[in-house]
Amino acid sequence: MTQKGRGFLPLLGAAHSLNHSLFLVAPPLLIIIGQNLLGQNLEANSFVLGVVGTITSLIYGTGSLIAGPLSDRTSEIKIITLALVLAGASTFVLLLATDIIVYSLALFLMAAWASLYHPTANSLISKEFHGQMGEAMGIHGLIASLGGMLTPVVAFAIGIAIDWRVSFIFFGMISILVGLMISRSRTQTQRKPSTVRMLEILKVKGLLTVLTFNVAIDLSMKSIEYFLPTYLTLKSFQPLGEETAKIWAAVAATLVLASGVPGQWLGGRAADRIGSKKVLVTVSAGILAALLFLQFAPAALAFLGVAAFIILYGLSFYGHQPALNSLTGIMTPPERRGAIYGIFFFTSFGLGSLSQAITGYYMRTYGVESSFYVLTVIAAIALILSFVIPDKRANQTK
Repeated sequence: MTQKGRGFLPLLGAAHSLNHSLFLVAPPLLIIIGQNLLGQNLEANSFVLGVVGTITSLIYGTGSLIAGPLSDRTSEIKIITLALVLAGASTFVLLLATDIIVYSLALFLMAAWASLYHPTANSLISKEFHGQMGEAMGIHGLIASLGGMLTPVVAFAIGIAIDWRVSFIFFGMISILVGLMISRSRTQTQRKPSTVRMLEILKVKGLLTVLTFNVAIDLSMKSIEYFLPTYLTLKSFQPLGEETAKIWAAVAATLVLASGVPGQWLGGRAADRIGSKKVLVTVSAGILAALLFLQFAPAALAFLGVAAFIILYGLSFYGHQPALNSLTGIMTPPERRGAIYGIFFFTSFGLGSLSQAITGYYMRTYGVESSFYVLTVIAAIALILSFVIPDKRANQTK
């Protein structure tokens, strides 16, 4: 990795962190937001906010279908700057949010602009750090996790001390600042017109299997990320009382992200050394085990079950990201890489987000426990799919 690359990657990691942080503000404040905008029925609120979360994620994912091909044709730096500045600016709409309509509009605007980031940044990294793609992807994610792990606690503290709207605006202002700093970067990649059609790329052996695995693992992730604080408040931490449970649920969400910090680095390093497939099989098993500990630990050991979940899930889920991104880059030609990352991000945050509405429905209709049973089944499917993912390395012919 060149000195120039080592200097630019931390800044890009900060951008990555803020891109996610804008959407990590809501989960620890979800009960407060629901009570403020909808009323006191917590389970009914979970369904409505789950639908809002689903639409937000669909927009977040769908926008990547535009961003990916766009990044293959124009400056990645310009697109990343646009994503950060305008997504951050959209948080100011929440100053007017006194009902669920305006709240939803603000989240939809944030998602639309933020959606430009991921396929663009992943394409940029895959071209700038070829040969060390897994490690670079891991560092990019690691820095994001370092910043993002503080978001739930900081957002909750600001929301309790001042107002939940200010929590969003705080991270929005930092996003604008980092976007302006990114705009001053001189990093650019060379482009050449593609002679390969998109449909031909999708016919690459094993790519659709990787795509299906991507959908499965993110179907569970999106709901876990969104509803974990609610689940912990209503079940695991319920004996502590509602107010104390909310605080510890926010802390737990932060600790999951903290566990993801070494997971990002280890996943990226391991992908470069032993191949992405072995990493993805291992972390898929870890995600399933984490969910089993969370839900089926005896009542007397419930807190230990939560602790096991935090460590295993954080290491495993965040460890899969650099490995999967590296494998995707290895399997696709550079001139179409942005478009392919766009498709993968769409299936991850777009189609994967459907689980939020499903989980919210199950939570309202059958209770909080049943909703997480569904997520465990999806995690088991992802583990099965991981065994049939192709084993590709950077030095192999595509």
